[in-house]
Amino acid sequence: MKTQALNVNLTAELRHYVKAQVREGRYQNENEVVRDAIRQMQQREIEQFERLFGGYPGAPQGEPTPEDDQSIKAAIGRHRRARIASQAA
Repeated sequence: MKTQALNVNLTAELRHYVKAQVREGRYQNENEVVRDAIRQMQQREIEQFERLFGGYPGAPQGEPTPEDDQSIKAAIGRHRRARIASQAA
């Protein structure tokens, strides 16, 4: 997979932690530390979603589709219009 550069500003404490991970041999370089941290964040989000919605029939499965996005935006629009109408009444 092609990578792209991203500059990140870290506190001194985080920078020392990242360098220590490499120095201790857990990772080959600083980039690997950051990539692994992001992967772990993604995994945590998936697990949290599963804990919240995994047991509900009809719960969303997988990534949202463009149709899901349109449906969500339409529902938000309906909600906003109804709220504005109720405030005007």
